[in-house]
Amino acid sequence: MGKPERSAHTKTGVRISLISIISSILLSLLKLTTGIIGKSSALVSDGVNSISDVVSYTVVMGGVAASDREADSNHQYGHEKLESIVSVFLALVIFGTGVGIGLSGIRNIGRVDTLAIPTLLPLLGAGFSIITKLLLWQLTTRAAKKTSLNSLRALATDHLSDVLSSTGALVGVVGARLGYPVLDPIASVIIALLIVKSAVEVFRSAISVLMDSSVDKNTKAQLENAILSNHQVQRIDLLRTRTVGAGFWVEVEICCCRHLRLHEAHDVAEEIHDRIEGKFPKVRHVMVHTNPCSGDAEFCSRCKAKDLVE
Repeated sequence: MGKPERSAHTKTGVRISLISIISSILLSLLKLTTGIIGKSSALVSDGVNSISDVVSYTVVMGGVAASDREADSNHQYGHEKLESIVSVFLALVIFGTGVGIGLSGIRNIGRVDTLAIPTLLPLLGAGFSIITKLLLWQLTTRAAKKTSLNSLRALATDHLSDVLSSTGALVGVVGARLGYPVLDPIASVIIALLIVKSAVEVFRSAISVLMDSSVDKNTKAQLENAILSNHQVQRIDLLRTRTVGAGFWVEVEICCCRHLRLHEAHDVAEEIHDRIEGKFPKVRHVMVHTNPCSGDAEFCSRCKAKDLVE
């Protein structure tokens, strides 16, 4: 992937983060206002959660922007891993949100009789929040698929967890109005489990990237086919990949005829390098090393012919 395309993806990530920040500020004001006036503690808690989202999304925006910075003397391989570090941070925030909602629900199960009966006003705040967050989830999910940014995947998961959180508040208001206030804490506990599960998935995905996980089997097979399509390559001695941010690095050792001149071996390596970069847009860096054939390559007719002459 070239620098212009990476920069375009970064701009998309920053734009989505900014939209999320503005939306969270407005939603927090709406939920706090309707929750306090309408006597819904669940919606007030949801509003506080939206305030914490503003901080989280600001960190995401900064991380995405910083990950696009050029390599420097202290970070000679670039800054793309910052994007995955941000994903880990957001996963921990989502996890904390789920745990908080769950603990609150468990506490309220034991004191249902003391909970105030909310008015109909909180339904407005919760309903508007659900619709807004669903739209943000769809927008962010599409952007994540387009850019392959892990931080946007984590952001989409956070939007979905907010949908679940507001749904819990909505269920609580409706349940209390119908005479079943216990529905509020029960729904909160169930929703908390779903949020925690989502947080764990985001965390595992981000950690996998930070630990230099390899590409999938299908991509590796395509890489092998691209390399072996050069008729000078007798076999692949080594092929390693590692995920970096939204892309991946490739390291390959190829076996070529040992009678090739230095410039010929260089041309083979350069052709394979350019072929991989051209065929795989997500490739950030390719290292190709040529090994001389030891004479045991089955299809190295040039080596065998030379050996007969010698």
